[in-house]
Amino acid sequence: MIDNSRGWGGAEQMLLSLSAGMRSKGHDVAVFLREGAATLEPFRREGFAVRQVPREGLGVFAGLWRLLRAARRERFDLVHVHRNHDLLVSKLAAAAAGAPLLLTQHCLLGTMSARHVGLADRIVTVSRFIGEDMESRYPSLAGRIETIHNGIDLAPFEHPRPGYWGEVPAVAGAFPLLGVVGYFYKNQEELIRRLPRIREKLPRAMLAIIGRDDANRGELERAARACGAADAVHFAGNIPHAEIGDAMAGLDLNVSAFRREGCALNVIESLAVGTPFVGYRAGSYPELVVDGETGMLADSPEDFVRIVVELAGRPERMAEMRRKAREDARARFDVRRMVDRYEELYRNLDD
Repeated sequence: MIDNSRGWGGAEQMLLSLSAGMRSKGHDVAVFLREGAATLEPFRREGFAVRQVPREGLGVFAGLWRLLRAARRERFDLVHVHRNHDLLVSKLAAAAAGAPLLLTQHCLLGTMSARHVGLADRIVTVSRFIGEDMESRYPSLAGRIETIHNGIDLAPFEHPRPGYWGEVPAVAGAFPLLGVVGYFYKNQEELIRRLPRIREKLPRAMLAIIGRDDANRGELERAARACGAADAVHFAGNIPHAEIGDAMAGLDLNVSAFRREGCALNVIESLAVGTPFVGYRAGSYPELVVDGETGMLADSPEDFVRIVVELAGRPERMAEMRRKAREDARARFDVRRMVDRYEELYRNLDD
């Protein structure tokens, strides 16, 4: 497994889950991560002997040499890279090992040549949204792309602890309590701008912004003040993964105004604890959410506001959505299903 990420998010959590799942099936998993990255500690806690690869300065060349030497010495059966940024390095490692190269693409591609993307022998996208975009831009990849949705370990989400937000005075008495999860480039500003319209009908509505992004928080705070919603926005900061199920279960709705989501783990996690999702009919959301059953998808900002107001006033429908959300998460997004599909693909590539 090769990953060049600096930070920690859904793609990195998926990589850890996949690596642990493969190890539990008896496969030897070698993990190469960026030197000094936030990914190192979570993998180490799970017992992986992580190989750090320098990605800056002259250390890049020494890191590449160590990677190629390990690939040649250990003769990996497969090299699996996560994100297109590392395709060239990973292709060299695959060639040194005499192994096929698999790319998992977690987000929309930026500007890249078809020849570069085509370095991978096979490509997995975490949603059809990403796969269809790649196929439309690079027709030569047709037949080499398949979709495997992300999965999660459902066990920690089986019995969430009630009352999580009751311990947070800033949101005391909020209804509905809306929550949005992720780095602050994911259009949280639009959600803030919708709050005044929502509060015309639901004056106790609040938005909990989960995550930490110091570089962009000031912009969101200014947006909240500008539209008169500063008292309706709570910056919850990072929530430990061990508590995220409790936090998601305590929300009335998990919401997002982002339109280019690859395959959001937070949506899957909220469904697993029975919290319906409301977002736009865009990105991967139509693949993750059964519209009208496990959540609702909007076609416009006005539609978004209408849906939130309508659901808040229909507790029976919300209760039914919660039940169906839990059922659907167990049927479609169990991490074991994801691992099984990757294992099948690994075997096919190795044949």
